[in-house]
Amino acid sequence: MPEPGPHRRALLTLPADTAVGGDERSYGLGPELARAATRFGRTLGEAGLLHVTGVRVPPVLPPTPDRPYAELGHPIGTESPLLALASLVGEVISFADWHAGARVQNLYPLRGEASRQNASNAVYLEMHTETAFRPNTPDALVLLCLRADERVGTLVCDLLDVWAGLDPGTRRALAEPAFAFRLPGGTLTEPKPVASQWRGRLRFNYAEALCAAGEEYERPLRALRAGIEERTVTVTLRTGDLLLIDNTHLVHGRTAYRPRYDGTDRWLQRCLIRAAA
Repeated sequence: MPEPGPHRRALLTLPADTAVGGDERSYGLGPELARAATRFGRTLGEAGLLHVTGVRVPPVLPPTPDRPYAELGHPIGTESPLLALASLVGEVISFADWHAGARVQNLYPLRGEASRQNASNAVYLEMHTETAFRPNTPDALVLLCLRADERVGTLVCDLLDVWAGLDPGTRRALAEPAFAFRLPGGTLTEPKPVASQWRGRLRFNYAEALCAAGEEYERPLRALRAGIEERTVTVTLRTGDLLLIDNTHLVHGRTAYRPRYDGTDRWLQRCLIRAAA
């Protein structure tokens, strides 16, 4: 595997006047944000994390729903500008078995999902690349915070930084097809490499639930996990905060918290993005 090249890891914050319009008088993208999103898409593979503050959201939101949004389907008003922003990064994609195929997905805690490993839970959301090892895994994602909860931390880690601190033997092992998920009954999914090539750059597929398919790969997996734990940073999203995440080399997760399930809980919107050809 090649040595990692230079990459941006800074949390870049843009001021509010670059934001997406979120009310009927102000749709569209500020020029600085549009340029930043375009640049982000062109540099996927080393783009890192873009943190934008001050995105306009509707001043009066409905209560945070208590059931899947596919059962409601009412637009909030941020969908069009969010799709426009995501389209500057690449192609917005969706999955038929995720959120009824919606391109803008609404994420908030659901009581019935509280202990599961998904974005609607209340327990710690494990560090992962979005849809790891799945065909057509997105190359980037965007998250927009519609309603904040400052008790909750969004966790992010740049795997290029972790990779730079690993010894050559560990890197070679992580690039071999030796990592899988354990299914009920103890069988494993088809082993895959954590680190691979993508457009001449390193690309990672990772989830904390991964296990080693052979004893000799357990130490490299532990080393990777230790590096992630050491280098993870916490971002507290406030209403109107937006994150663009390079899914080829960043992992993300979320701290555990106690939802109230009373219409005031944290509410995000998400788009999944494939890099332009």
